[in-house]
Amino acid sequence: MPFAISIANLKEALRRSGCPVCRLGHQAAAASVESFLWENVNEPDVRQPIIDAYGFCPRHTCLLVAAEMRNTGPVLGVNIIYEQLGRLASRELSQLELPDRGPNALAAVLKRLGVNEPSSTASVLPPKGTCPVCTVVQENDRGMLETLFELLARQEEGFAAAYAASDGLCLNHLRRGLGQFAAPYPQAARWLSDETAARLERLSAGMREYIRKNNWEYRDEKLTEAESLAWRHMLTFFTGLPGDDFTFMVDEF
Repeated sequence: MPFAISIANLKEALRRSGCPVCRLGHQAAAASVESFLWENVNEPDVRQPIIDAYGFCPRHTCLLVAAEMRNTGPVLGVNIIYEQLGRLASRELSQLELPDRGPNALAAVLKRLGVNEPSSTASVLPPKGTCPVCTVVQENDRGMLETLFELLARQEEGFAAAYAASDGLCLNHLRRGLGQFAAPYPQAARWLSDETAARLERLSAGMREYIRKNNWEYRDEKLTEAESLAWRHMLTFFTGLPGDDFTFMVDEF
């Protein structure tokens, strides 16, 4: 039986754009980062999983920096974590034993042919764990997916209609949800598969009309709102992002 707060959060996320589980995962990640920064950054046992993983993943590193800059200005927590990581990596690299080989004719030939030799340094700086925030998100995703399947299975009043009116699950979370919960909730899995298939067919039809009406021959035919937005909804399915996120602006690398 899912917690009432999980049900409320899921229903609220369905009313927003984008994949609801992606949105709730981002919220869980943000809360985890906030908690770490304000309560645990100086706790060695809490910091250890971050050290084991050689820091947060790139996305959650950006989240960490943004949270600290937004709330305090000085990025003290970032400095505390990554200064330690820098020293650790420096020490491990200085102790690394690398192969000492002279010219190798076979290796040169293979390189020219575009064939890579097996690397003897594949285990350089191997992580001993995963990004702790990614772990939080994965656990949150699983809980929300199970909540969604259970609500569909017990035919919670109005829930199926609310889901159908939303952007629905993205491909990643649909794949994970069906893989994890199709067996315990077969009727929910069937409904979700059929609903998604029908949704994708509607979007494909709208996109075909978008393509056709952009042909000069049919220039006088006006696009409907659904046809104009179909591509955004289709990208939401494949990425989980809200449709409005797809603009001419991109982040610089």
